[in-house]
Amino acid sequence: MGRTSKPGAYGQRLGDIFGLKAPPPFIIRTLSRTTIAVTQIVCDVENNGLTAPIPREDAFLATMQLRPCPRHDLWIDGKPQKTGYLAAGSLSIYDLRQNPIANSISPFRNLHFYLPHKVLNAIADSDGAPRVDELMSQPGLGVDDPIFKGLATSLLPAFENPQEVSPLFIDHVTVAIAAHLARVYGTKAGKPARITLSDREERQIKELLASRLDGGLTVAELADACGLPVSQFAEAFRRATGLTPHRWIECLQLARARDLLQQKNVSLAEVAAATGFASADHLGRALARADGAVVVPWREYSK
Repeated sequence: MGRTSKPGAYGQRLGDIFGLKAPPPFIIRTLSRTTIAVTQIVCDVENNGLTAPIPREDAFLATMQLRPCPRHDLWIDGKPQKTGYLAAGSLSIYDLRQNPIANSISPFRNLHFYLPHKVLNAIADSDGAPRVDELMSQPGLGVDDPIFKGLATSLLPAFENPQEVSPLFIDHVTVAIAAHLARVYGTKAGKPARITLSDREERQIKELLASRLDGGLTVAELADACGLPVSQFAEAFRRATGLTPHRWIECLQLARARDLLQQKNVSLAEVAAATGFASADHLGRALARADGAVVVPWREYSK
């Protein structure tokens, strides 16, 4: 098995722990410059063996199984844990302060969300809730959490076509996952505050999104623009508009693309470059998926 001495159990460092090669992770720096990372690990062989020790750090790994994992062993701080069949979509939370070591018996495929403790505390602070001491779970048995599963699953296409995914989308999903885990599994999670946007804030955010069709904005930047905590902003925007910020900017991009395509002597590739799409093919697929759908009027937010 590989060995690692560096902190940060994500990307190839996490692959080394499993003795496997990992694809590049998605890494989002947000919430007071903390890091949330998402890594996909695939092992298609049986009896891959013991994971290497993970350097102790004040962080958690929230893992979703992408395929059933019938057999595995687990030790926490050297003590054997009760394990069972892990269904596809199940959630396991590992406290990296407690030296988790697994024995991979069955083949497995999973997503690992690297969540430093300070991310959870930043979310609690922004909500005005008590800070989270730990995330309670039985990782060897897993838990069925439909909200976590839905959010995590939405990232899978991004691993296949990373060039077509905006940082705003990944930021939105990973922060939502961190907030959900803090509230549901945190030992001292508090009640979320009332979440609203004023008419002025709503207009301000829409104009900001319209000015940045490249999709490079993060949820933290949008939240800061209207003075809301990151963990509250996305829900406030959805309640005000019926859409997530990612979906809103996608609608703007499509509306602007359709506008440009009505002009003469403009190629699909040129329109894609002007509206934040990765390529002409990416734009073509997006237009095909949205055929007949209602999109946000571009001109209303381009003044």
